Amino acid sequence: MTKPDFRKITFLVCFWVLAAVFITTYDAATLRFQSPLEGASYNFFRSLATVFLTALVGSIVVASFEILFLARKLRKRSLGFKLGAKTLFYLASMLVFISMAIWGITCLEMKEAPFHPKVTGIVWQYIFSLKFMVNMAYWGISILFALFVLQASEKFGQGVLINFLLGKYHRPKEEHRAFMFLDLKSSTTYAEQLGHLRYSELIQDCFFDLTDIVTTYEAQVYQYVGDEVVLTWDIGKKKKQDNYLDAFFAYDQKIKGKSTYYMEKYGLVPEFKAGVNCGLVTAAEVGEIKKELAYHGDVLNTAARIQGQCNAYNSRLLISEQVKTLIQNTRKYALDFKGNILLKGKLASINLFEARLL
Repeated sequence: MTKPDFRKITFLVCFWVLAAVFITTYDAATLRFQSPLEGASYNFFRSLATVFLTALVGSIVVASFEILFLARKLRKRSLGFKLGAKTLFYLASMLVFISMAIWGITCLEMKEAPFHPKVTGIVWQYIFSLKFMVNMAYWGISILFALFVLQASEKFGQGVLINFLLGKYHRPKEEHRAFMFLDLKSSTTYAEQLGHLRYSELIQDCFFDLTDIVTTYEAQVYQYVGDEVVLTWDIGKKKKQDNYLDAFFAYDQKIKGKSTYYMEKYGLVPEFKAGVNCGLVTAAEVGEIKKELAYHGDVLNTAARIQGQCNAYNSRLLISEQVKTLIQNTRKYALDFKGNILLKGKLASINLFEARLL
């Protein structure tokens, strides 16, 4: 499980547990903390503990299944379809776990066995009551809200939404970052060969396959520009510095692993080339109608120019000397010096290195 997946599951679990605790406390308060069952003993904290444990176990199971399986299956579906399917899935799951919680609480209050006629009668009566319908409506709204927050977070990128809410980049801020410009090789030829629609489908497939790589190697997607994607890493957080290279070669292996799929659908197996650079950049919120997080600085321009040299050196991955100094696993990669190059638009030349798997 990747860290982003774990964070999503944690968010959903905390959300469902807090929502369950809230609705239980609210129901108890409206009843003045008295049992609705005549002659039954009532203990609010016991009921709350039962609901808490049921919500905790249920939300862990359901959220894990949704994030690790269902979300991946629905990845290529429209936003509306995903929200609808996930909401129905959660509501069905909540129906099961809420019924279990009510069953347990009723057994405790009536001091009877789970399948005693009094217990089953009360449970079924509650399930078909107006109050239960209102509670399910509450859960439906809560589920939609939580899923919308997750979708909005994915739209902005990992961690960007919370930074917007906290105003982290309301004023320009300097950060040490690495940038990878990942571009499809022979894109013009592919576009002519496939036509615009099928070429767009190819780009969609390629970037869908990139999703798991981005989360696994703790990258952020900065921009999609045609058949190019710009990935970034925060160097200041002292993450694994080899992630820059690991991500590229893991993506390359994933594409090769799906070569049969690409050949059958498009008649080709796509290849990507990349340039990586790192250094100090300025991050800031830009725009009002369409707000985005933008990075400014020569680091990005240099990374783009480095990627542009891949064809000249017949290389798949070129990096700057600044990136080379961050690489830790020198036994895994060969870092071949390509020369001291004066890049287009630059006043000073830089040292370029080709990164290869050993």
